[in-house]
Amino acid sequence: MAVTAAAPLREHEKPMSWARAIVIATGFFFIAAILIGQIPSYVFTVSTLATLTSFEQGFLALGLLSLGMGLVALEISFLYDPKPLIPWPLFALAGLGIGAVGAIVLFLASTGTVPQFLPTAQDGYYITSFWFQPNSIDLISVGLVALLTGLGMFFVAILNPWVLSGRAMGPARDLLVRVCITAAIGITALYLFLFTFAPKIFQPGPKDPPNPFGNVLLFIGLGFALLGLIIWLLPVMTHNRQQFMPGVYLSGVVGLIGLVAIPLLLAWFFVYPLVYGIHQIDTNQFWVQCSQAKRIPESCTFSPFTGYIICAAVFGGAFTLMLVAHYFWSTRRNTVVIGGTFALVWLGLAASVVHTATTADLATQVSTGLLTALSISILAFIYTWATQREFAPTRAQALGCVGQWLVLGTLLLVLLFGYGLLSVPKFFELESGLAFFYVPGVGGLHDAFWVLLLMGGLTLWQLALLMRSRPMSDLRKFAFWTLLFAVTLMLIAGIQGFHHDFFAEGGLAVVEASHVLMFVGMIFAVVGIGACLIGSLRAGAGRWTLWIVISVLVGIAFAAVIYSLSYASPPINYPELVIFGIAFTMTGAFAYTALGPDSREEAVARANGAVAANGGNGGVPATNGGATPAAQ
Repeated sequence: MAVTAAAPLREHEKPMSWARAIVIATGFFFIAAILIGQIPSYVFTVSTLATLTSFEQGFLALGLLSLGMGLVALEISFLYDPKPLIPWPLFALAGLGIGAVGAIVLFLASTGTVPQFLPTAQDGYYITSFWFQPNSIDLISVGLVALLTGLGMFFVAILNPWVLSGRAMGPARDLLVRVCITAAIGITALYLFLFTFAPKIFQPGPKDPPNPFGNVLLFIGLGFALLGLIIWLLPVMTHNRQQFMPGVYLSGVVGLIGLVAIPLLLAWFFVYPLVYGIHQIDTNQFWVQCSQAKRIPESCTFSPFTGYIICAAVFGGAFTLMLVAHYFWSTRRNTVVIGGTFALVWLGLAASVVHTATTADLATQVSTGLLTALSISILAFIYTWATQREFAPTRAQALGCVGQWLVLGTLLLVLLFGYGLLSVPKFFELESGLAFFYVPGVGGLHDAFWVLLLMGGLTLWQLALLMRSRPMSDLRKFAFWTLLFAVTLMLIAGIQGFHHDFFAEGGLAVVEASHVLMFVGMIFAVVGIGACLIGSLRAGAGRWTLWIVISVLVGIAFAAVIYSLSYASPPINYPELVIFGIAFTMTGAFAYTALGPDSREEAVARANGAVAANGGNGGVPATNGGATPAAQ
């Protein structure tokens, strides 16, 4: 009897854990939300503003960004071939040259040595009177795109010999990636915290120019995020060259250059002559509207009707791309994956390069654009990593009622997290964030910040449960619900607000409902933390005990320092940060409820219960290799 080898499982035939599926779905959610939602909305806005100045600046920036990323993709296709025809030093020199030109332009334009916008009012126009009107070119956007493109080409080139030699698959690469991504996440958290509660660090007053320190810090964080992504992804693409390299060429060269860069640059180049020509025959101003008869086409813009047509075309193209990606997910998965990575990086950088103008009302537009780019670049790494690595059990096991609620609840938390993240930027096309209020500074509304923090924390906790994929002991269930009640009560107290200082203004004489809720919440927190300490000690988990204690001490110290600032001169009152410090004491305990070990007695009891409930199979469904009771 002939024995034939079983065909290896293809990628889409391999089992996938729910936790991994949620992370990948998160990446596609942000791609869809920005590509299908925000990009068409932005195009409609700039097409129907009073003038086409923002249209010109934005289309030029997006076109050059697409061209730059396409050049990096073309470089990858050339250099990471088994036998590259062009030596990598040539690409490195080209990258350094482009980056140097971009840095010089960026420095000169940002310092005011040369005008940021061209043509200037004195120039009037370029080429002819109906061609490039004043402010059609934003040199800061052009310089930023050139700098990013040059740095990308340089690092892709210098990594080439290290990757092709096979040395990039060792622990050194993992260490570099961890350092880069950790630094990027740390810079994001630091800047967001300081920008929310101490914005004067970056801008002393509303009429003062923004401090460049914050933008430089964010650009460094963006560089770390993109470098970590490149270091991790290049060896993976090289190892699976047949699956990835066609997708790199298709997404970067054909997609970004052919389908995005060329149409955008052509629209930027010909829009004013086109508007001028339409105005000559459109006497009713149905397609094009002009506010001043003697300033044509400078005062012209597209009508809302025309704007809807342009918006529909952009939306239709983006929606079609998403449908094509969905169709090929099961057969050309890594092609779709690399396309999603390019899309996320492009969308993140696009949020930065089209928001470089600074006005009195939009003083934070540049910094929040860089912050958005940094955040989405980190997401691009997490999404790409999750598509290639399984990090949770994949055994066949019914989710059950709790598991189904965990999956649904995690997806809802991701949705709210996304709303919180995209509510922080204040761009010219957004009136006041996306969904939640966000006003930095003392006394400002920080709803988006707290939604981002709470929803992100709960998402991580539920993902940890899905990754662990084991029942919780009664002690950990009790501790979790106790801690959750504590956080809820503290949150309600913070929403109600504190109008009196309980300790400095008379104690019970000035007590408020918020004080009572906060005090009861602290009692619940103490009980929950105590239960987690008991559980970790019974399980002999010294590291968990230490982590719980350290988080308690750090939280108490932070709350005490922030509370003491209320006695400074002038006083700095941040009760929400005091609540945050007290709530931080529970982070170690929350982590223990999701990932901490149980005592030996609890583990044995849970195993015995599983055996009794599943007919002696320990909670694991029978496989085809196991004998059925009838056969036994």
